[in-house]
Amino acid sequence: MTITTTKLVDNNFHIIVNSNGVENEINQKLVDVVNSNNASSEPKVSIANIVYEIIGTGEVTVFFENDNTKKVVLTGRGNYGLKPGEEKIKDVVGNILLDSDSNVTKYNLVIEAHKESGYTNGWYSNNTNYRWHFGC
Repeated sequence: MTITTTKLVDNNFHIIVNSNGVENEINQKLVDVVNSNNASSEPKVSIANIVYEIIGTGEVTVFFENDNTKKVVLTGRGNYGLKPGEEKIKDVVGNILLDSDSNVTKYNLVIEAHKESGYTNGWYSNNTNYRWHFGC
């Protein structure tokens, strides 16, 4: 069985995806950054928040397709990204992928990715790569 994902939000600021799956999933696409709304040829997002439930004794690893050193390893139940010391993981062009090991019975997670640069409108401009300032 492969991962099941449902895109909940894809607006000018962020992408939110709900997903679930089972053990032994390798390089599964969790967030389709490349084909997200208003993406240029080099869209960058950050992993801002993950709410997760990992059933079994295994691990689920969430990482960027083009830099697997920027990752989050999840076990049990919890939240990643909103607590002090858990900074946004960012500065990579490409999709967000997921691996689950053989000790994961099943998992459920919701991930929020913030659009950082490489988008043609909204909070960020592809031409300048700076945040738009409203009311200036």
